[in-house]
Amino acid sequence: MTESYFDTLKRHGLKLSVAMFLGGLLYSAFYYVALILYVIVAFLLIAIFSSASYILEGDTDQLADNLASEPGGMVLIAVLILLFFVTLLLPHSFWTAGAYGAASASVFRGEWSIGYFFTTGFRHLWKMFGQQILLILFFIGPALLMLPFISFLAVNGGSEVVLLIFLLLFFILLFVLSIGYLWISLHSPLIMIAERTGVWDSIRLAFRLTVKKPGQTLLSGLIALGISLGAYGLVLPIVFVLFILFDVLTGGNEIVRVILGIFLLLTILFVAYYALSASLLSIAHRYKTRLRSYLFPEDPDRERAFVGTTPGYAPNNW
Repeated sequence: MTESYFDTLKRHGLKLSVAMFLGGLLYSAFYYVALILYVIVAFLLIAIFSSASYILEGDTDQLADNLASEPGGMVLIAVLILLFFVTLLLPHSFWTAGAYGAASASVFRGEWSIGYFFTTGFRHLWKMFGQQILLILFFIGPALLMLPFISFLAVNGGSEVVLLIFLLLFFILLFVLSIGYLWISLHSPLIMIAERTGVWDSIRLAFRLTVKKPGQTLLSGLIALGISLGAYGLVLPIVFVLFILFDVLTGGNEIVRVILGIFLLLTILFVAYYALSASLLSIAHRYKTRLRSYLFPEDPDRERAFVGTTPGYAPNNW
């Protein structure tokens, strides 16, 4: 029997918050290490393809012109952009896989520990990375295809009216596609981990679910957003008022201010991660109780087949 959302939150919300905080620290370390490695690799590649004097002098305009004029320069720029994209997306994929894996284990099996965040994060890292790339290509790629044409109009002195129209269309299309990306990506990571699917199947099933139940899937996102905004709106004003009140009562004592500042920071961190945990648990709980049967009507209790297995385990199928 499935627990209610509030029972699940009471049992696992705090542990999930701690796991997300620790995972956030590892995510930050992962991100900065990847960024440093990217800078080193980018510097070496640019030094190979361009004159070192431009790099040492910091002449970025001359460096850009030099890269564009040399054979393979544009290819190098494309490679650097691609590597930068990978640098940003890999840490994000780890954190997304860990967060959804931990929330899935809490809701679907009720057996959970802080370590699940890290095991599922690393186990599903590359699958989540592939899923995020495909989702971005599907939803953001079409808008990006308009950029070369817009650039051509801007460089070659096209009509300003035509250019403005294309820019307006570009931003409208980008907004619509971004909403689609967020809508599908709300459940696709959860489906990939909870249902033991591959990258393609998770996107296909998330798309089918969104088409079948657009209102319910949108409601899941709105509820999650409402939980986060509600937590911030309820707790933070009270904390700020208390901070100001104590500051006035103590006459602006510096030591008291430091203590209150630390307390305020810790409160903000707790609210942020607990609200995020509550939001993810609501998405996973609504998927299990309200939405899952539309994808698997012949086997609504499919998760029973997974009881006793490692939470978040999935074969490396794509």
